[in-house]
Amino acid sequence: MKKSKIWIRVCVCLLLFIPLEVYASSLDAGNVNPGIDTVKILRQNIPSDYKIHINYLPKKEAGMCWVTLNLYDLEKSLEDLKSKFGDKASNKEDIGKLVEILQALRIQIKQDLLEEILMTYQCHFQSSAWHREQYFDFVEEILKAAQNEESVDDCDEPPACPSTQQPGTTDAKERLMSEIVERSLFSLLFIPLVALIVLLVWRVRSRRNKEVERNPGENGPFTGTEGTAPPLNGDVSERNNLNVSETV
Repeated sequence: MKKSKIWIRVCVCLLLFIPLEVYASSLDAGNVNPGIDTVKILRQNIPSDYKIHINYLPKKEAGMCWVTLNLYDLEKSLEDLKSKFGDKASNKEDIGKLVEILQALRIQIKQDLLEEILMTYQCHFQSSAWHREQYFDFVEEILKAAQNEESVDDCDEPPACPSTQQPGTTDAKERLMSEIVERSLFSLLFIPLVALIVLLVWRVRSRRNKEVERNPGENGPFTGTEGTAPPLNGDVSERNNLNVSETV
């Protein structure tokens, strides 16, 4: 049962792929021109202030493979645009025609080769939201250039990837560095100040200690009383004399 389902799926995929493959093999200027006519119709039907999102690769970055590298993302963008219209809308049908043309162009390229090239140029893709005129100018230019673009094997080496540094990052780093420098300068000024205070306290204490050593009795608890008590030995001798006289 499972084998029969697998074969059914394979047959369905072949039936879906064969018409598109035939369309791709027969694609020439006569097939692309109807797509250009469709673009002109969509220009009139879609509001001029409507913004359409797209990922794209500029010509200066893509070189000879500009069309090939933009096919997949343009097709995806048109699919998203088509989903914005109802099933009975004429715009949905017209956009579907453009999608079929782009799919036919893309099928002519080996899938693994296309994926490899896309990965190579991935860092150069840009994302934007274009108004109607700019967007369909791009679509029309892709369709016209597709008739004359060279083979994918002739793609140029991609330029170096642009810096991933976000706008304003440099300013933020500069502000951070300036704050660090200011704190460092403050700490450098604070340390000598603390050292000076410690030195002054030490000098004051050392001076007091020297004064105490020079006058040891001035600050004692019995100041002015020392030497007033009679000697202890004298008392003892007088008592002994009294005891002797009594006994006699």
